[in-house]
Amino acid sequence: MSDSNNHKMEQLLSAYRERLMLYKTELEALWQTADHDVRSVQHIMSIAHKLNGSGKAYGLVELSQLARELEQACETAKALSLRELRASLSIPIHALLATLERETIARHSNRAPNCQPNSALQVNDTSNTIDILLIDDDPDFSNQLSEVLSQYGYQAHCQDDITQLDQAIADYDPVALIVDMDFSGQRFAGANHVSSWRQSSGAPLPVFFVSGYDSFELRLASVRAGGTHYLRKPLDIPKLVSLLNSELNIAPSEPYRVMLVDDDNDLLKLYDEFLTNAGYNVTIATSAQDALRLLEQSHPELILIDVYMPGCNGIELGKIIRQHEEFATIPLLFMSAAADTDMQLACARLANDEFINKPIELWRLLMVVKSRVKKGRHLRSHIGTLTVADAQAAHDSLTALPKLASLLRDIEKALPSQTPENVIAVAKIDIRDFHTINNLHGYYFGDEVLQRLTWELTQRINPGDTLYRESGDEFLLLTQAHTNQASVERYISSLIKAIEDAQIVSKHGMMVLTADVGVVFSTKNSTAGELLDHADMAIFKAKKSPTAEVCYFDEALKQAQKQCFLLENAIQKGLANDQFIAVYQPIYQVNDNKLAGFEALARWQHPERGLLGPGEFIPLMEEKGLISRLTYQMLTQALSQCATWHRKHPHLFMSLNLSARDIQKPLFLDHLTSLLSHYQLNPSRIVLEITESLLLFDWQQASYLLRQLGDLGVQLALDDFGTGYSSLSYLQRIDAAKLKIDRSFIHQWSLTGDARLLQTMVQLGKTMNMSIIAEGVEKTEELSFLRQLGCDQYQGFLAAKPMMAEEIEQTHWA
Repeated sequence: MSDSNNHKMEQLLSAYRERLMLYKTELEALWQTADHDVRSVQHIMSIAHKLNGSGKAYGLVELSQLARELEQACETAKALSLRELRASLSIPIHALLATLERETIARHSNRAPNCQPNSALQVNDTSNTIDILLIDDDPDFSNQLSEVLSQYGYQAHCQDDITQLDQAIADYDPVALIVDMDFSGQRFAGANHVSSWRQSSGAPLPVFFVSGYDSFELRLASVRAGGTHYLRKPLDIPKLVSLLNSELNIAPSEPYRVMLVDDDNDLLKLYDEFLTNAGYNVTIATSAQDALRLLEQSHPELILIDVYMPGCNGIELGKIIRQHEEFATIPLLFMSAAADTDMQLACARLANDEFINKPIELWRLLMVVKSRVKKGRHLRSHIGTLTVADAQAAHDSLTALPKLASLLRDIEKALPSQTPENVIAVAKIDIRDFHTINNLHGYYFGDEVLQRLTWELTQRINPGDTLYRESGDEFLLLTQAHTNQASVERYISSLIKAIEDAQIVSKHGMMVLTADVGVVFSTKNSTAGELLDHADMAIFKAKKSPTAEVCYFDEALKQAQKQCFLLENAIQKGLANDQFIAVYQPIYQVNDNKLAGFEALARWQHPERGLLGPGEFIPLMEEKGLISRLTYQMLTQALSQCATWHRKHPHLFMSLNLSARDIQKPLFLDHLTSLLSHYQLNPSRIVLEITESLLLFDWQQASYLLRQLGDLGVQLALDDFGTGYSSLSYLQRIDAAKLKIDRSFIHQWSLTGDARLLQTMVQLGKTMNMSIIAEGVEKTEELSFLRQLGCDQYQGFLAAKPMMAEEIEQTHWA
């Protein structure tokens, strides 16, 4: 951004802070009357609504947050008595007043909002305009048409005297003429003078005749004068521009046209300045009436409308616009600081687009606007040949980034020019645990995070590189400005750091993001499809790591992928042929070492490799969606065995593990219910083990399943407790009967002698009325210490390894 633009932004911020003092004074006066005049509360809410929308846009995040809290408090207080109302608003209004005081004091240290538009997000250069000559004796018509055409990249030179046609053409050297037919009541004057000029000069300029009248005689005169087109007034501007572009066989460097409608002047001024600096042609309106009046003049390609405006709200304005035939297809984008679901749905029905929550930071405004106007212009420029789906395939509507189809074309274009000194690489970037952000904070916040990351990455990529987004939280990067692979590796590291340094603030505080990256370097015989496949292989390996990882594709990785394919086929065959069997590890009472139950564990009786442990097949089963079939088979075997043992030992329990796939699609529930009924088993003797990471993966679905299991009477055990990062929050929600302490904590005690963590975990479980099971006990001193802590049960190699049912009956049965 130029120094002059920076100065203008600083002036806007300074003026905004000056107005904050006025808001503060007005709020203080309204607060004085709030205890006896309910209208004061409505005015307070209105001011808070404005500050909520404008504060963050000007870089004042705290101000925006406090204004939102006050607005929400005012909404809640509507149902209260005046005395209760004043008490409920006291804290939020004084917090906002204090912040307003600080910001107005800070106005001498102005700092413009973070609004530097990145080259990757800017619109076309508009410095080269196209000269045309407009001849019409109506100055109002000429001025208005000239202003509108300037928005499309044309500079219209106006002349009101048709007799000066030859001289005007010599003076301005236009590439096209727009000529009125009627001058001073002479119906054919325009055609007559153009005809004379053509006979004298013969210049092959396209001529567009315009007239408020239409007749065969006028159109014939236009043809005889060499007219290219004949258009009726009032003019259809998009049609005129389209014909100009077609006749001149050029695509003018035309800025995108955007209209902003909001009753908040502070926001309008800031957004207007910012989008104008970014190369947009912006029209602003502070009311519905202004917007409708300006529509015909500005012909916007996108209208952003604030929902809550006095007199005529945004939804009503949208409906009015849709009733105008000439404006009915203009995309509408609604904005509001209020989280009102009904309002969002109403906006979506009108705009066929998402509802944008205020406050909207400047970088996000640019991203949101650009993605929509680009898609709309692309669609309009291919009318008759391009479907909406084609237009959507070009650019991502959320981030304005090009999509996969563009990447494939760009790779194919780049590959022929590759040299040993010009390394071409494709990187796939996946934000780790992004689903957790959506689950905990909602999809609107998740979308904002993706937009913030897009902004950060596009500001750091090299000028010749391109960032793409297909869907979800995955980005793709094509880079071709490096001389060696080491340079690419340093570059990728810098982009990862940009993600980790991104300032993402949620209602719970600062959020730190990490990313997995898969990178592939092109070779002499590479194709676009192969590069994308190999990038997929690389990121798949990276995502398997317990921490964020960068993986570079090589032939060994390709071979591993082949082995994975073969293993999947073998697993499929093994499931079909009942090769997966249950083994059982005994669980004992800590105090008296009596047998309490068993944990059923899966093994693969491989026809060639023998008995295989879970590490050989469970990860791939989970990845390929085969784990639910294994759960089905393990339930069948384990509950059948449990029924056999219960004839002599009804007090024993049988424990089995559930996977994330089982939680998402609990198809096993009907099977479990059927087995319990068939074998007449007491449901309380069946324990299903779930992990906290599994719960976090999809808590909404998990909570539904837990309720179903609770109704069935099955017990729950929280497995691997302490290895996640949300244990305490879920401990209160799931009503588990058992708490299983992971082997790693017992091993750590053995090494260090530090008992504090183990003691805390046991005490916590006891407080929640859970029995405590320690896993992986291997030493006598470990068992003795668990007895001192009050642990209830244990399992591990100290007592018994997992065994076949027959082996248990022969060696461990009382």
